[in-house]
Amino acid sequence: MKAEIRPRKFNSSHIQQASAVNLADHFHNRLSVFGITIDDSSTVDRDDGIWLIELSNGNFELQVSITDVSTVIPKHSPIDKEAEERVITLYHTNPSTPMLPNHLSTNLGSLEEEQRRLALTIFFQIDSSGNVNNFTIKETIFTNKKAFSYEEVEKILANPQDIPEHKLLLKMQQLAHLFAQKRVGKSGILTTEGYVDEDGNLIKENVNTHQLIAEFMILTNATVGNFLAENNLPAIYRTQDVGTTDFDFVIKTMGHCLVPAVYESWAKPHVGLGLMAYAHFTSPLRRFVDLVNHRIVKNFLQQKSHPYSIQELNTICDHVNEFTEKFKCDRANYLKQKRKDELEEKYSHLEQVNIDKLSSEELSELIQYTAKNNRLKDIILSLEKRKQDLQPKDFYHIWFVGKIQHFLEDEEIDTISVLRIKCQLDNSMVDYKSHYCPIRQKNFAFCYLDGKTTLNPEEDSKKNKARQKAALATIKSYLKGELTSQPNNFPSATFEDFIKEQSLQKLENDIDLTNLDDKLFSQLIDYCLKNQFEEKIIEEIENRINRLSVKDLYKIWFEGKINKFFNFSNLDFTSVVLIYCQINNYSIKYRIEYNPSEEVYSALCCINNLISPEISVDAKKSRAKQKASMAYIQAYVNNTLITAPDIFADENEDNYPEKNADQDDDINPKKDIVNSIDNNEEKPTKLNVDWVSKLHYLCQANHWKSPEYIFDNFGTFFSCIVVLSVENKVLKSKGYGKSKKDAKQSASQVFMIQHQLET
Repeated sequence: MKAEIRPRKFNSSHIQQASAVNLADHFHNRLSVFGITIDDSSTVDRDDGIWLIELSNGNFELQVSITDVSTVIPKHSPIDKEAEERVITLYHTNPSTPMLPNHLSTNLGSLEEEQRRLALTIFFQIDSSGNVNNFTIKETIFTNKKAFSYEEVEKILANPQDIPEHKLLLKMQQLAHLFAQKRVGKSGILTTEGYVDEDGNLIKENVNTHQLIAEFMILTNATVGNFLAENNLPAIYRTQDVGTTDFDFVIKTMGHCLVPAVYESWAKPHVGLGLMAYAHFTSPLRRFVDLVNHRIVKNFLQQKSHPYSIQELNTICDHVNEFTEKFKCDRANYLKQKRKDELEEKYSHLEQVNIDKLSSEELSELIQYTAKNNRLKDIILSLEKRKQDLQPKDFYHIWFVGKIQHFLEDEEIDTISVLRIKCQLDNSMVDYKSHYCPIRQKNFAFCYLDGKTTLNPEEDSKKNKARQKAALATIKSYLKGELTSQPNNFPSATFEDFIKEQSLQKLENDIDLTNLDDKLFSQLIDYCLKNQFEEKIIEEIENRINRLSVKDLYKIWFEGKINKFFNFSNLDFTSVVLIYCQINNYSIKYRIEYNPSEEVYSALCCINNLISPEISVDAKKSRAKQKASMAYIQAYVNNTLITAPDIFADENEDNYPEKNADQDDDINPKKDIVNSIDNNEEKPTKLNVDWVSKLHYLCQANHWKSPEYIFDNFGTFFSCIVVLSVENKVLKSKGYGKSKKDAKQSASQVFMIQHQLET
């Protein structure tokens, strides 16, 4: 592929302009500062210098000095126009192609050791926690006291001596760590694999030193970006905007798959770095946008008019963005070819390669080379001997590049990571669909690769293991050309599965359901909800109706919609509807009135603005309420609920019944929910309150131990019990929800209100 960006040569006007520069002409009225530089050992254009002063109060003054070539390169001058065309210095050409003539980029503009250079210095006032309290920007004369290389500093940080130079670098590293911790982003971070720079490139060598310099430069660029934005100055901002400033949400949902960063003339968030405004400012020798931003900042500080119109800035942004896309392609091709040449030179004579003595990285290189050159079969026996050294990227090249069907019986291979690498390198799409069968207690999973999957799902007792097996099965089918877009459905559990899983004995003609304990029978109800309630199971429900838990009754009526058992007046219908409300976040009201002439109470239960068409009546207030709850359930099952009349619009919650004498003393479901509602006032569910956090903060404020959360899975919903020790007392409350998260929120809400802890 031909390169789109061709190296350019400077003409005589550029050379003459650079040769005419005399730095001493611009030293007047500038503050003298000094510092150090840290660059690659081969660097010839040093843009930035740094210095750190520890103050007597424990705070710091960080000085970041950036070479000021904007002073000697007027706007629209020959060098300025040429720099705009070049956009950046090209380091991947041979030799490299500088943005500015060498006399400026490697001499008068470069912060060389023991040389006086024009600079713009940002003086940061920073507290011991890494917060920037204040900053100023001044035109200075910078002297470089020491030009360090990355390698030198990395060795010092790894083994510092008790000398001022080493202490300075250690303090700088500590400050850089504080800056990194304050940002939320997926770039400009130190990982276990190396340092990920702001453009997402992984740097594996001298990572601590790279982070040190990068954090100081990110701080400087962010500070300048905010400074420009706060003063409503159009400039050239580096943006990565996804339409939201919720950086945590973006990172969780999108990870590294973010939109590319671009240049724009107005400030927008940079999600990758987790910053609200960002502007390149620290590399004016090799990046034209930095030179532009220097002019804008200097004119503002000198109270001069803005040097650029909006139209000019937009034109520059468009040109630079277009150039950047071409540059990425050119650089990728260059690096790809360079890598290919290196591998060719190293591994072309396979017979001379001692595979057993290769390092893991060298082995990966060999696999990559042989896969792309159809020579994997020549080394496959050697790879089998070193299978324990193979990494996911190696299996990607073996299976998807070399198309070799080896190692496919090994279920310990991290096939999920292998497919993740295929997504990154081949722009493939991978998706997983899972299903849990509580009767079989098995997880089933399909792995879809570019919209196709295996004919049947894989299964395992553990969800992750089922997905791992599904990924391996998909790779096998891919290599055999057997993937399909129309797989079979997830298998359904049979009643025999349920019996088999519970190790129950099957009688000659039928199964004796009376032998099932209450826990197993509750699981059987879960099975029936997913399949059907056979008549023999309905009969057994009726036989043990008074032993069933409130949760089971909720399942039977609200999930199974079984129109039976309403003749059992001793059932706790009120607790059933309260569980229904908690799980679905519905509000509940009761309208109860006393008729003195007939000496009876009339009651209606209203949930989510729906009521039963029939009014319930009883001589006892508590029984009238129970009957109203039962009437609501029966109307729900029969789909005969009606919209509540206006009488419920402003009605307060009536009193709930007290605990029955025969009720379980462990956790009273009625008390758990009922006591969360004031006796005289309705309190609908508060959907937007984070009750878990409120309880957590309350524990912190009172120096209590964190609460314990105990969960139980009832098939289609969860329960959660909150347990908290307060002043030698153990407090408990229970809540329900469709997920563990919802149940935890519900239980925390009940706990706060039931124990009168709500603030």
